[in-house]
Amino acid sequence: MTWFAVAVANTVLGTVYTCYGLITIVDMKRGWRSHGFSHFGAAWIAMAFTCGPHHLDHGLHGFLSGRNGGALDLVTIAVGFLPGVIWFLLRVEALWGGRGDRFISGTPAWLEALPTFFASYTTALVVGALWFVGPKDVFTPRIIPNLCLVVLYSAVAYVLLRTQLRNRPVTGGWSVSGISLAMVMYTCALMHGVFSLYANSGRYVLDWHSATIDILAVPAACYFLWVTWSLYRGSIRDWNTAASTPIRTDPDDVVFARA
Repeated sequence: MTWFAVAVANTVLGTVYTCYGLITIVDMKRGWRSHGFSHFGAAWIAMAFTCGPHHLDHGLHGFLSGRNGGALDLVTIAVGFLPGVIWFLLRVEALWGGRGDRFISGTPAWLEALPTFFASYTTALVVGALWFVGPKDVFTPRIIPNLCLVVLYSAVAYVLLRTQLRNRPVTGGWSVSGISLAMVMYTCALMHGVFSLYANSGRYVLDWHSATIDILAVPAACYFLWVTWSLYRGSIRDWNTAASTPIRTDPDDVVFARA
């Protein structure tokens, strides 16, 4: 039943990412007239409408083509599910006029444990991947776009996390939106790594539409990385609050700074 769980999980994840894109389009439309173009909004739309189709295509392959889903694939989706849901709900809240973020004062124990958890999780995935790789497996150039996405998404996660670390001495805490988005990007990187592993072995077939989606995802990820890095350095400014990190100067006063 692993194939069925992988198909369902990817279909749900693809739907959620597509909804991310639609929500951001609504945000862009609302703010364009008064604030102008949003690089973060445009980059996130490009990301959502490449990540979403990737997972939808992957899920439909499982349902319609009988693709034999791998256990590592299911694990990566399960780990990335919670931060993805948190980010999604915060964006929905913002869409309806809510805060769209929460502030965590100090550093609670569960947050301190996250680096250890993700280090252990990454190590376990690498060990699982080495166990899965067969001696006769030969590198397939078609997986290069997915390998690029592993690097790009990890870099975006690093920039977002670095933003949180830089702002913490000022805020005295953490942004739930910023932390969850960093985790979303890193878990996505690992998902593409596992997908590359299975595609290289021949367990997952990369047909023309799968390959096209993944190729388009590379420039989208490059753009998103450029936007997040530029916001971090302050070389561009963006009105989109999804690109902002709350800086708490007073318990009753929250202002926003660049991501």
